[in-house]
Amino acid sequence: MRRTFLLLLAPVLLGACTSVPRDQCLRAATEDIRTLDRLIAETEAGLARGYGIDRQDVPVLERRHCTGLSGSATCLESDIVTVERPVAIDPAAENRKIAKMRATRQALIPRAMLQIAECRRRYPEAQ
Repeated sequence: MRRTFLLLLAPVLLGACTSVPRDQCLRAATEDIRTLDRLIAETEAGLARGYGIDRQDVPVLERRHCTGLSGSATCLESDIVTVERPVAIDPAAENRKIAKMRATRQALIPRAMLQIAECRRRYPEAQ
């Protein structure tokens, strides 16, 4: 079903390259579906791996060589580093999550198709 929707959507998205407002409209119409596709893929990847990945942004201080009014010195600069670590997952819960996301995705398709039609009406292709 997802392939069918993507095949129907492909000409619309390819044709949208001629119009920036139309392109923005089409992207907005399909944003929720694309987000769900990404989340489903991430969850399926975790199931295939057998573990999830927890990502956290951690502030760090780094010493760097800097120059200024007082000449050359060592400075501390703050930065943010994303740290990933493996976490255990419950396969049954992950499968339920995937099923719910797929159901939500299917429910969003009619609304997205209406929004795509509205984008086509509002921003016809350039001749």
